Amino acid sequence: MNKQERSDVELVKLVLNGEIEFFAELVERYEKLVFSFLLARQNNMQEVEDVVQETFVKAFRHLASFDCERRFAAWLLTIARNLLVDSKRKLGRSVASSDVVIDGLLSDLPRDDSTHPPEVLIRREHFRKVVKMIQELSEELRVPFLLRIVNELSYQEISDLLNIPLQTVKNRIFKARAQLREKREEYE
Repeated sequence: MNKQERSDVELVKLVLNGEIEFFAELVERYEKLVFSFLLARQNNMQEVEDVVQETFVKAFRHLASFDCERRFAAWLLTIARNLLVDSKRKLGRSVASSDVVIDGLLSDLPRDDSTHPPEVLIRREHFRKVVKMIQELSEELRVPFLLRIVNELSYQEISDLLNIPLQTVKNRIFKARAQLREKREEYE
């Protein structure tokens, strides 16, 4: 059986039976999801990376407590959310908006603007505006929107992961798109 055919529950059972190398498949499968889920809640890239790592360490340590009737991704995101809340509580701060996300997303673009044609500069500025508009969305709208756009999850998968009704997911994504459309018109 190749790794694409294994379900999350099968992988969990293999790990619990001592074949811990199969945990790497779970990490591969969900690392991007956990990262984008946390990034939607916290703009400090270093803190997000730390919490992603802690999430998988804690999941590994407490794998025996995983209820195989639940979705593994939902269980994992619950751990990630709780760790982020704990991290913020320990540091005595709330989520602060910053340019870290923009800088991270633009890191693959060369920084020397003088050597680029005007269209590259225009695209870069447009991209920065889009990221800023997304950051300005409320967390309630931003999280399902990013799970849909970045992770390409279905509405049902988002509903299951966030433990909210399917219609609520659809409404929040619709509202996020509407707000982004309004913001875009304001910028133009």
